[in-house]
Amino acid sequence: MLELKKISVAYKDKKVLDNLSFTAHEGEIIGVVAPNGTGKTTLFNVMANFIKPKTGEVIYKERHTYKSERAELFIHKNLSTFPDQSDLFDELTGMDHMKLYGSMWKKSTKHIQEIVDYLQMNDYVKRKVRTYSLGMRQRLCFAMMVATDTSIMLMDEVMNGLDVSNVALISKRLIQMKEEKKLIFVASHLLENLDLYADRVIFLKDGNIIHEQRFHGETEDYIKLEIEHDQYEKLKNMLPANHMYIANHILCLPLKGMNISEQTKWIENLLDFNEKELTIGPLGTVEYYEKYYLENE
Repeated sequence: MLELKKISVAYKDKKVLDNLSFTAHEGEIIGVVAPNGTGKTTLFNVMANFIKPKTGEVIYKERHTYKSERAELFIHKNLSTFPDQSDLFDELTGMDHMKLYGSMWKKSTKHIQEIVDYLQMNDYVKRKVRTYSLGMRQRLCFAMMVATDTSIMLMDEVMNGLDVSNVALISKRLIQMKEEKKLIFVASHLLENLDLYADRVIFLKDGNIIHEQRFHGETEDYIKLEIEHDQYEKLKNMLPANHMYIANHILCLPLKGMNISEQTKWIENLLDFNEKELTIGPLGTVEYYEKYYLENE
């Protein structure tokens, strides 16, 4: 378990995190979403103790904090952070990097070949990193994280520069790691991808969590349709009072409270009014992102 308790961080007069609190548990993947410059990286740096908060504390397993050197060492044995591509050594091989990263967390190197096989790196893992493409470097950074085998992993932009097949491969591995009871935080701009493996997604704004989207338990379904603003203006007086029109292009009608005949009527009416594809389901990370960050643009 990892708990953040009333964390505040400010740079000069700007509050980046403002009395933020939340608790995360083993076997969870938590997506962290916000526009650039609004606190994602700062939040990760506080969890890793790279930045000391102005107020508040990070608590690991209910009693370990960064307030003593002994506890700090204990937390760092159990927490790893995603390496930046600029941290890679051009003259070392991919295999060298994985062994180095694993040894930093005092892990055996026996599992490294399995990681190489799974991530399909055999063709280049023994070559020097200076020969790697952007995608190969990013896959290596992820492999280095897996090599640490820590119980908590902080992954900032893990999918950056990857093609579709590699995004799918790493997403599958993340799910496997979750089943191994890892606690994984993922900050990513691939919002639809987060919906595939995250247990919940937190949205940061003005230094705090403004929304938490959960993918398990009860969710509210909507009729969703892309619709132009002028079309919405013609329709809005007939729409249910609890509808949403997100970022001037997504109309969302909640199904809750509608019987089957009412749902069918609205689906038929909207399809007649607009020929674009209509979907039914809960709001996803993309829709919440547009609701909270693009609504007033």
